[in-house]
Amino acid sequence: MDSLAIRHKVEHWFGSYVPQHVEKKQVKTIGSAIIITWISYKITSKLYDAYFGNLSGIPGPFYAKFFSIPRAFTDIPRGTSYRRMKALHEKYGTVVKINPTTIAVSDKDWIKEILVKDDLPKGPAYSSLQDDDGQTLFNTRDKVFHKQRRRIVSPAFAIKYLNSLEPFMDSCTEAFIHRIDRDIAQTMSQPDGFGTVDIWSLLACLALDIIGNTAFGESFNMVDTNDHFIPLAISKGMRFAPKLIMYPFLGTLVKIFHLNSSPQFDKFMRDLITKRLTSHQRRDDILQILIDTQQASHQEDRLTVDAIIGEVILFLIAGSETTSNTTGFAIIELLRHPDKMERLRAEVDTVPLEEKNLLHTHNQLKHLPFLNAVINETMRLNTIASNGLQRITDSDIVLGGKLFVPKNTVVICSLNHAQRNPAYWPRAEEFLPERWLDDAETPPCLDAFYPFSAGTRNCIGKQFALQEMRITLAMLIRRYEFKAIPEELEHAKDVRQFITLTVEKNSFKVLMKKRNI
Repeated sequence: MDSLAIRHKVEHWFGSYVPQHVEKKQVKTIGSAIIITWISYKITSKLYDAYFGNLSGIPGPFYAKFFSIPRAFTDIPRGTSYRRMKALHEKYGTVVKINPTTIAVSDKDWIKEILVKDDLPKGPAYSSLQDDDGQTLFNTRDKVFHKQRRRIVSPAFAIKYLNSLEPFMDSCTEAFIHRIDRDIAQTMSQPDGFGTVDIWSLLACLALDIIGNTAFGESFNMVDTNDHFIPLAISKGMRFAPKLIMYPFLGTLVKIFHLNSSPQFDKFMRDLITKRLTSHQRRDDILQILIDTQQASHQEDRLTVDAIIGEVILFLIAGSETTSNTTGFAIIELLRHPDKMERLRAEVDTVPLEEKNLLHTHNQLKHLPFLNAVINETMRLNTIASNGLQRITDSDIVLGGKLFVPKNTVVICSLNHAQRNPAYWPRAEEFLPERWLDDAETPPCLDAFYPFSAGTRNCIGKQFALQEMRITLAMLIRRYEFKAIPEELEHAKDVRQFITLTVEKNSFKVLMKKRNI
């Protein structure tokens, strides 16, 4: 900054109090003093906040007192930042300072307070996931918008309505069976009848077909062909979404240049909705529930075509990878523990199929103790939201009556650590479905178990996901024998967190053959 510029600054700040005869050297001295004072103020403020501020007493890495390390630098290898978060909790405890304005909490009671009692709004990371079409049930940070949208959409996920969707799930699952049988026949190389199946990939295809059938009104036939453009476009978006969180400026560029727009995608969705509206033929699925809102008596309860598209896409994203990956992790855990697989198979075998049915009905499965125990234990150890749930304080709060947290503090609920904390879970790192049974020596710590979040922002599709997982897992265990491939089990130890938890290869092969039943 030259002396003339400094003088202009000084004159701007002090006006006529700056005499015209002040020498250039004096102006420069005054300007330097102002700059030094400003820098000193900033440094002093940082030091005060670091050592005397509201969050100063929270343990954490030394750098966290002063600045934030961008997640892009901590997420190396890509998708492993969740491991660092767990390590920080193991070192510093159930509350950790991540940066000057962010803390992570894994105390079970404080998580419940954050998600349920205080019902804190979602944090700034969710703004990065909003696109040109605006907010959805998942990415909105507006409590009023969320409450209204959830009330409109919730009938599609009522348990009574989900029962009517079961035939759509079953038709997709039967196609899944035929595909597995085909893959076994094509890869069978030994006289023992086993063939190689990429169960992880096929489970992903099944979940996409089920969501397509129940939410879009037609199957994508991913199990058969694996080439429909919509799921492939969604999959690319899922891989890109974490970059929007790590590099917020990308979100701005995406919106400015419409990089996330797809004319083909938009035309497909609009044609689908228009066809349903003009045909006057009803189909009892999720899409119909959303279309029916256009007849609501109050204008604010009517979803526009853009809003319907946004919510249906949300169901496709949130309801596919989460469910298929959890089922895939269950298969991996059972292969690591053959005794648990045999116990599950024995339980499922006690339930006879209804006449002419290839599959058990959900009513036959939903109360099976060990089936539910396997699913719960899989979700406990393989937390789909392993990076945590981000919230932000909209007022000053006091967590647990002990920790003062000022307004505008980002709070991360570290579910992964809570669900693996040995203080809550004996033998926490072990796969023990027995802990969920009524006769367990130590009952499960339900207050430290959040697979579907909690509070007003809990997962609206919880019952849908459980229904799909029970039907799929019971079918696989009943119809097929499994043998692990050692290299695949080893590769499956490399688990990554992008938007959802997954295996690094996005593939898991296993040897399978049909059982003699």
